[in-house]
Amino acid sequence: MASISEELGYITEALKKKLIPLFAVLFSGFMVSFYLLDPVLLKMKQDLLPEGATLIYISPVEVLMLKVKLAMTIGILLAVPLLVHYVYKTLKIRFGIQNPMKKSQLIILLSSAISLFILGISYSYFLMLRLVLEFLYKDPTARGIAATWTIYEFTSFVVNITLLLGIAFEVPIFIVFAVHSGLIQIATLKEYRRYVIVAMFVLAAMFTPPDVVSQLIVAIPLAIFYEIGILVAGVVTRKRSVPLHAS
Repeated sequence: MASISEELGYITEALKKKLIPLFAVLFSGFMVSFYLLDPVLLKMKQDLLPEGATLIYISPVEVLMLKVKLAMTIGILLAVPLLVHYVYKTLKIRFGIQNPMKKSQLIILLSSAISLFILGISYSYFLMLRLVLEFLYKDPTARGIAATWTIYEFTSFVVNITLLLGIAFEVPIFIVFAVHSGLIQIATLKEYRRYVIVAMFVLAAMFTPPDVVSQLIVAIPLAIFYEIGILVAGVVTRKRSVPLHAS
């Protein structure tokens, strides 16, 4: 049996042949989004900055570097679906995975993934972030501390929380797809549930600002949707096995 390092080496070699289309998508997303970010940043400030708070920049290149970071993030997000497709094709060939899904099922799964991601970022942007930023603003100001945030930190906070919650809403899709494709068993997901949830809190702490509120905002939905994913995967698995028992 090949080691993990050997398998990773095989996948890396296979992906090297796909670098041109991956970089083409990433670069195109970067260039287009970079020139469209100014109205987006203005809208973000109008929608989410609490009344009374002030945005500043403390470096001559801060706004420029912020736009570069956001444009690169958008480019990577656009390239990720293509990367996942290439990785799955490589694993399918490597391990001889037989994909039991019909085209109609794949379309439903893809549509659900897109819908849940949009729902996650909408939940974050239009509901959760407004409440959280208002709380983070009022708590210090009640103690007489003026709220003056840098545009880089403010925007990074908003984008990180929004993307992480969008991904959190995708967890059930990842689990259903992995179980349906035979990449992992439901029993394994249940067995390692506690370790996965701890890992989610650690990741939430790594990718959010250093405060408990931000960590909980991301970690709790991840844990909830992990459980939902297990439940949905169990239902799908049982439905698929019914005809086998019936025959």
